[in-house]
Amino acid sequence: MDEPKATGCFSAYDYGLKSPAPSTCTPRSKVSPCQYSDRLIPSRAATDLGTGLSLLEADENSFRGLNSSTATRGTPDDENKAVYDRLLRSELLGLTTPPTNGKGGDMDEPAILGTPERRSLFRYRSSPNSPLDDLAGQQPSQSASPLPLPLPLPLPFLSGGLMDSPAPPRPTTRKIPQEPFRILSAPRLEDDFYLNALDCSGSDVLAVGLRSCVDTFCMRTGQAARLCDLGSCGNTVTSVTWAKAGNGTHLAVGTLMGEVQIYDVVTGRKLRSMGGHQRRVAALAWHGPFLATGSRDADISFRDVRLPDCHATCLRGHSQEVCGLKWSPDGQHLASGGNEGTILIWVPGSDVPVQRLAEHEAAVKALAWSPHRRGLLASGGGTADKHLRVWNALNGTCISSVNTCSQVCDLLWSQSTDEIVTAQGYSGNEVHIWRSQGLSKVATLSSHMARVLHLAASTDGQTIITGAGDETIRFWSVFPPCARPRAATAAAPPSQAIAGVGSSLGRLTIR
Repeated sequence: MDEPKATGCFSAYDYGLKSPAPSTCTPRSKVSPCQYSDRLIPSRAATDLGTGLSLLEADENSFRGLNSSTATRGTPDDENKAVYDRLLRSELLGLTTPPTNGKGGDMDEPAILGTPERRSLFRYRSSPNSPLDDLAGQQPSQSASPLPLPLPLPLPFLSGGLMDSPAPPRPTTRKIPQEPFRILSAPRLEDDFYLNALDCSGSDVLAVGLRSCVDTFCMRTGQAARLCDLGSCGNTVTSVTWAKAGNGTHLAVGTLMGEVQIYDVVTGRKLRSMGGHQRRVAALAWHGPFLATGSRDADISFRDVRLPDCHATCLRGHSQEVCGLKWSPDGQHLASGGNEGTILIWVPGSDVPVQRLAEHEAAVKALAWSPHRRGLLASGGGTADKHLRVWNALNGTCISSVNTCSQVCDLLWSQSTDEIVTAQGYSGNEVHIWRSQGLSKVATLSSHMARVLHLAASTDGQTIITGAGDETIRFWSVFPPCARPRAATAAAPPSQAIAGVGSSLGRLTIR
């Protein structure tokens, strides 16, 4: 008997609705064959989207409950998925239930098991519950007449408060250039750890001690000049610092013979000369009209330069050379660092230190007060110590410390960011930038060929200036500008001095 031949066409059956009948059943009446194409077009008439999404959400909630002991916090992907699910329900089903916890995490709401109103995804008439009718306060339209396609509705109209919670801000990273944007040649810049021969005024005028001379360089105009030359009397410059009061045109110069001289940079004239020390003056610090000077004779002199006789109050507490002096921003405390590794905190009107910080094991020349938090002091130790420490100078406790792996020659606390800059000597010869909280390293600037001895900052706080034993001064754009305004007028050197010959800083080279 011949077997029946294939008809050459495929039959389709929906196995999700009903099981197929056994082949041994009684033959039914002949039905006209259906013609099928090769495309599968699903029918959404029997699909209940609301129930399906509710059951899916219930399964996910139960799965999270089973794993709550191992996962205490959802990942960002889970939160994004939850927000996406709510948006999907809002756009497709009209369910605009806002989240209860204000975040994109799980929602404590019962599962919706009821069958919502069946509606087509693509409709050509207004919905009985149109969001626009609700917003306008009008009665729903009962007309079923065909209307033009509605314009796309903005997301806030359909989704309500689902996206009200703002996204967390993304952390921003600051790009710090690794090369200086300007290099000055500074011949005869002494390679001596104990000297403080570089400072920047409030008008962006840089003063540099070059052995027996003091040169100035205006950062805004690029002009250099020679302020003074002590070589005729056999003296050398050991420290320079600008007065912070007034228009910032007065410069104090410490010398090898223990003398302190004050100059008016605008006129180029020496205003006065003060004694009181027996050996070199390597540390100077201004606060208003008061000038503190530290010497190799281990004494600190405190002067009011407004007095004609310039009477000095002597502060004794160090056993070796005073190599670091810094006033706090409010002028209530004076920090002094000695070669014996001790930091003393002084208050005006008292000749006894209120705090003694003695954790460093080498000379402390690098000192810097925080401009952001009162009483916070940073200090750096010499070759035998190599540590950067942050202190609470009000109670004498060390908050944090880190081993910098090289000699700390100078410190600077940024005005615009809460970061600390260290000038490193043996054997790194680098510039490090640290976060003040935790002392984690932000960046390292490696350009100098010898140890970096001096640090200064521009008026806007954006540029730092470094001076090194390789006889170069380098300018780095490191920080964003600070909020405080710049000085109105620049204390530039006089035009006749700028046009003169003999300034070593006039030879500007870009490397």
